[in-house]
Formats: sequence, C-alpha cells, structure tokens
Amino acid sequence: MHSGETQIEELLGQALAPYSQRPDAEGVARLTAELVASGQALYAQVSATPPGRRTERAHAALTEWSYFVDAGPPGRGDHAAWNHARVLARILRNMLASIERPSRAR
Repeated sequence: MHSGETQIEELLGQALAPYSQRPDAEGVARLTAELVASGQALYAQVSATPPGRRTERAHAALTEWSYFVDAGPPGRGDHAAWNHARVLARILRNMLASIERPSRAR
C-alpha cells in the first residue's frame, strides 16, 4: 500500500469511527478538508482508468464524489457535517477498493 493510500485508510478510520468518537466541530471540519484533499487525488487516479476498464462501483464512486463534494453537508450543524464526512469516507473507500482490487470491486 502506498503512503497516500495509508493516509486515506487512516482518514477513513477516523471518519467511520462510532458516533461516540466523533470529533468536535473543528475536528470534523479539518477531517472533511483532509478527506476532500486526499479524495481529489484519488478521484484523478480513478478517472484516469479508461471507462471500459472501470467497474460499476468505480463509476458510481466518481459520480457520487463529484456530487457530494459540490453539495456539501445537507444542513447546518455538527450532525450534518459529521454525516457528510462519513459519506465522503464511504465514497473514498469505494474508490480505493476500485484501484486496489479491480477484479473484486463490483
């Protein structure tokens, strides 16, 4: 696993932790910014895969990533921001899986 992928795995662990381990508002904002920054690089990598070689999961992750990054949290408040970070993490997990194990990513 590359260091970029290791960093993403660490971010996923933070974002997908149980609700009882949710960071404070500043921590969620920082985590979201880190997810987006890491995700943009991963998005470029997955996008570079020829469309005919991408799995359905990869296609969906690319579409969802663009939508959720542009849309931002669905509401105001800590809970909406935390859920938004968790959605981004799940999408990142799907993108990561599509480059790690393309034959099993469906």
